[in-house]
Amino acid sequence: MTVHEFPKKPDEPPPLLVGPFEEYRVVIDGRRIPKLTGRKDSDGRVHLTVDHRFGAEFPNEETAHQAAWLIAQAMAIGAGYPHLGAETKEQPFAPLCVRLSSVETESPQPSST
Repeated sequence: MTVHEFPKKPDEPPPLLVGPFEEYRVVIDGRRIPKLTGRKDSDGRVHLTVDHRFGAEFPNEETAHQAAWLIAQAMAIGAGYPHLGAETKEQPFAPLCVRLSSVETESPQPSST
């Protein structure tokens, strides 16, 4: 991990690009949780981060899933929804995810006209 300190002199600008970062979006009950991201280490530990500011590490995916579920419920309630899956406002708190994949179709047969 690289730590960039901001310059002490005002005439020295901070770096334009900082990173790269590798993170994944978190999905609970088929809904993408806004402002909740995560990553998984090769040893199975899972890191969850809220709003790119607050994070915690969990020993495995099962424990991280329980924590993510609780975080998602708390975020939904804090945003004024009765629970994570509620769609009582103009838009749901956490939109449903849809996975798109390629579909094989038959090639059109050339016409014999």
